[in-house]
Amino acid sequence: MSKESPSPEQTERSGVGMTLGVVIFLGGVALLLFTFKLAYDMFSIAPAKAVVVSTGGGVDLGKSGDALVTVLLKILLLIVMGVMGSLIANRGVHLFTGSRSQRT
Repeated sequence: MSKESPSPEQTERSGVGMTLGVVIFLGGVALLLFTFKLAYDMFSIAPAKAVVVSTGGGVDLGKSGDALVTVLLKILLLIVMGVMGSLIANRGVHLFTGSRSQRT
């Protein structure tokens, strides 16, 4: 009886690596969903509240400038959170696909 060698297309799967890859991918997707929810909440604020209109109808430039800086900082942080969530999800995909190695 002769043993048949496995064909080159067959792969060996690492269960731990695949599971860890899926968990990391889902963690990255959860971070992205959280970022999108924060962005939605931030952009659903009424403009009058964001610009800080005084009772006399005038705009206080000092408070409006502070509000503008705060909004820009929040947007920057949302961009960073989105990029980090994407990188984490991408790392999970690479871990999942890398856990499948060819048999020799």
